[in-house]
Amino acid sequence: MPSAGVSDWPPSDWKAHLGRKVSIRYRLHGQDHPYSEAIGVVSGVVVADDGSQIVSILTRTGSSKAIAAPDILAAKLFPV
Repeated sequence: MPSAGVSDWPPSDWKAHLGRKVSIRYRLHGQDHPYSEAIGVVSGVVVADDGSQIVSILTRTGSSKAIAAPDILAAKLFPV
């Protein structure tokens, strides 16, 4: 378990982190670059048909990114 709310591995249950600021690196599909990064607040978590979670990140520009949890390769949870 990570200490001080920081981890370099993706959490298994994103619902526990609603409202937390995060930085995540995630896998892209069908793009020129294999990875991207999002920094923002976890604004929502839904469960897909296959049982995996889809994490919504609200960025400082006000845009929202929905990322499938299995595509999240690394995550940093900022302290509260």
